[in-house]
Amino acid sequence: MVLDALLTFVASGLVIGLGFCLTLHIAARYVLGDVPIKNALAGLVPAVIVFGLTLAGQPLPAAALAIVAELIVIGSIYDVSYRISGLITIVHFTVSFLLGFALQNLLALLGTAPT
Repeated sequence: MVLDALLTFVASGLVIGLGFCLTLHIAARYVLGDVPIKNALAGLVPAVIVFGLTLAGQPLPAAALAIVAELIVIGSIYDVSYRISGLITIVHFTVSFLLGFALQNLLALLGTAPT
């Protein structure tokens, strides 16, 4: 029972972290053009914040803190101004929302399939 919960926790964290890294890389490529893939690891910062605070039952502060942290991290990792960092952050959260919405609807659709 405990092992199942731990496995679910770790798998959820990995999926969220990978999703944030992927969508950050897509957003950075959209705004900046060709960027190194290793810079996408900056997506782990908002992923850890969102995952941790959401588990603690604080989803609204999690979103606000993740946005501020991402602005700072993107500005330092990609070496851009706060204006460009803000644009990348907006694109990143838009892409993350759209990808999450599409996946949620796909899973809901697959759940209605006859067995």
